[in-house]
Amino acid sequence: MVACFGSDSGSDGGAYPARPIKLVVPFGPGGGSDTFGRIIKRGIDEAGLLPQPFVIINRPGGSATIGSRYVRDAKPDGYTLLLLHDAIITAKYSGKVNYGPEAFEPVASTGEIGMVIVVKDSSRFETLTQLLKECNEKPDTVTNGVNLGAPTHFAGLQLEQAFEGAKFRFTQSGDGADRVQKLVGDHIEVSSFSVSEYVGFKSQGIRAVAFLGEERCDALPEVATALEQGIDVVDYNRHYWWFPKGTPQECSEYIAGVLRKAMQTEHVRERLAELKMEPNFLQGHEFADYIDNQVAAAQTVGEQKKPDVPDIPTGVVWVLVVCAVAIILERRRPTIGSTAIDSPAIDSPAIDSPAIDSPVTDTPKASPATIRTVGLLAATAAYVFAMQYGVPFVWATLVFIPCGGFLLSQHKRSHALILVETSLLVAFGVQFVLTKIVVTDLP
Repeated sequence: MVACFGSDSGSDGGAYPARPIKLVVPFGPGGGSDTFGRIIKRGIDEAGLLPQPFVIINRPGGSATIGSRYVRDAKPDGYTLLLLHDAIITAKYSGKVNYGPEAFEPVASTGEIGMVIVVKDSSRFETLTQLLKECNEKPDTVTNGVNLGAPTHFAGLQLEQAFEGAKFRFTQSGDGADRVQKLVGDHIEVSSFSVSEYVGFKSQGIRAVAFLGEERCDALPEVATALEQGIDVVDYNRHYWWFPKGTPQECSEYIAGVLRKAMQTEHVRERLAELKMEPNFLQGHEFADYIDNQVAAAQTVGEQKKPDVPDIPTGVVWVLVVCAVAIILERRRPTIGSTAIDSPAIDSPAIDSPAIDSPVTDTPKASPATIRTVGLLAATAAYVFAMQYGVPFVWATLVFIPCGGFLLSQHKRSHALILVETSLLVAFGVQFVLTKIVVTDLP
């Protein structure tokens, strides 16, 4: 064991690990990442590589962003680990999230698997070149089923970039099982799969037109590479392991050592061979350099095309602006009272009041209620934008509730303590319920 300082591991001075380690898999049970994680877990357990349990927790959703955000925001004590492949890079450069590998502490890279471009058995496309030629001649007509923001999406973007003028019509299609059903059912015309997925689904009526590797895959010797067909695209998918940012380096090194030993166990090597996955292992500078190269490639490809999603925060702000203008205009309309003052009865000599003799203004000042309403709308807009641009839900809520409550309570200082208590209860209470019980993603 090692001393993982700051790891809240008990009264033994920080011996690590002193309690179970949670492995967060940001996909559902039974998928490729979950299967890989459980293979490694069995290798660790059978070889007794950890003195504490290694527990897998599935947190699917949001193209892996719910699980990755959970780990990113976890305590950096060495007890919450993330298993996530290249989606940790592609999610950022497709606009899914505003963070990437830089938000985590790298541990290791384990296993590499190639990607194939697949069509239905009866498809008119016999080669990748033929497919991309049609995407060039008839852009936006060939439907490519992908998981937007994930490696399947970026494989298609790389093909577009490599064949000038080619353009797919990307459609959200979920995991491998969903994509193969849509292919067979003629809902999409092309998609990409890992080699292991393709081998498992091939009997359902699908056919590979290209392997995105440097050389042909031993498991698919009949499938030509994209390079052989004149398309300069090489795309592999690796499984990466990450700790929250700030986790002590000795924790990362310790877990990397455990993973390296697990990759050498008989069970892991046999299962990876079955999955057509190369048992490559990277750590330290090699891992960092590899990630830097992947990020550079994603920046080049991803910045050219991002999913067209509605700008909800801007829409909310425009609605609030319209509401504020409507409120101000309503407050400035002439009232029945002002009409009575202008009536002939006011000119009667019997009325000799200085107040009545004073001129009536056509543009009354905004009332306190109007000012409070507009202020509340502005605070709401600021609240929405703050979370959109990276302010955590808890901190944004801690500020928003007292500000809004202070405006609604007509600036009564006696309510300050109640508002602060309410903001604490709502901010931390709602975060706990949504992230720990309901498992909903929050900024």
